[in-house]
Amino acid sequence: MSDLLTSMKRASQRFAGAVADTGAKTMLKTDMVFLERDIKTRKEAFGIEIYDILKAGGAADSASEIQTAFERCQGDIGHLETKVRSKKDEMRAIDRSSAGDGGGTGAGAFDAGEAEAPGIPSTP
Repeated sequence: MSDLLTSMKRASQRFAGAVADTGAKTMLKTDMVFLERDIKTRKEAFGIEIYDILKAGGAADSASEIQTAFERCQGDIGHLETKVRSKKDEMRAIDRSSAGDGGGTGAGAFDAGEAEAPGIPSTP
């Protein structure tokens, strides 16, 4: 009887771990969708910024302003892409921990240092 209860307890723990892992992965996927949206929005804002620069001064006079705007945009997009990569790494860590222990909770296996809300700049 004790073996049956132990077996049921382990199965219950594996199921709870799988549910927690699935929830964590769903949250990460949602964060990645928001980050991808933020990347698209930033690219659109860059286009508007370039249009305004060209409209105000023409192409020949605006080369340095365009380059500055591009570098700023590139930095913003790079930061967002780093966050997306971090979310993917967290998902892989969950997958590895789930596979390694037969479905245990992998939600605690990733680094929460990069886990911030998408679109909201981190505070130094």
